[in-house]
Amino acid sequence: MDDLAVPDRIHVAPVGYENDRIVLPAAELAADRLVLLVYDDETDHPSYLPEVRERLDDRGIPHESIPCDIFDFYDSIGTVGQVVSEFADADVYVNLATGTKITAIGGMIACMATGATPYYVRAEAYGPLTEADVAEGVRSLVELPTYPMEYPDPQQVATLRHLAAEGAATKKQLIRFAESADLPALADHEARNRKGKYRRLDARVLDDLDDNGYVSLDRSGRSTRVSITDAGRDALRAFAYLDPTGSVDDRSDASG
Repeated sequence: MDDLAVPDRIHVAPVGYENDRIVLPAAELAADRLVLLVYDDETDHPSYLPEVRERLDDRGIPHESIPCDIFDFYDSIGTVGQVVSEFADADVYVNLATGTKITAIGGMIACMATGATPYYVRAEAYGPLTEADVAEGVRSLVELPTYPMEYPDPQQVATLRHLAAEGAATKKQLIRFAESADLPALADHEARNRKGKYRRLDARVLDDLDDNGYVSLDRSGRSTRVSITDAGRDALRAFAYLDPTGSVDDRSDASG
């Protein structure tokens, strides 16, 4: 009978300055749970979160709230990606209409990286035609197409986190880290000599990170020191949820 089980439908929606386009699509699409991305906004305007929660309760839709800086591109990618990874056995749908343009772009990238389904909600009325919200009502729901994209693999993300937390390291030190963390680059390979380990570290981890500008290599004599770059810290913030060695709560390590 387990083979006939239908995956839960998990919806993800940023809470911006409106209600209808958060609540109504979740109800229409029979969401089993709605994860609200909540921004701690210090500007002087009424909070929409209490009303959203009340309306979800009235419709019997379970919900939870997690923090997300909807004005931060990399935090938006990372937060959506983490939600998708936590509900790996579910069908995850990401509402790109209700936050900022930044969360819309970041959410789309997270969907392309994780396989979640992005959708857009067209409202009945916008701006001056509404009483207070940015948008009101729902005219239509549009599922958006996604395309394959490249992003760091888990062992590369683990290496970025290690460099962010511990500082620059030699390749020899990174080999020791990879072995202690059981990263596939070295854990599944019996190198007959030291050069073999260096070649695998380069081919499986460092070459891609260097090509993408996520690390810098400082060669001095026979030694090479590897440092994380600003671009690498941004990538770590976006894809920290992929790291098999640490908690996503450690994303703050990437901020330097």
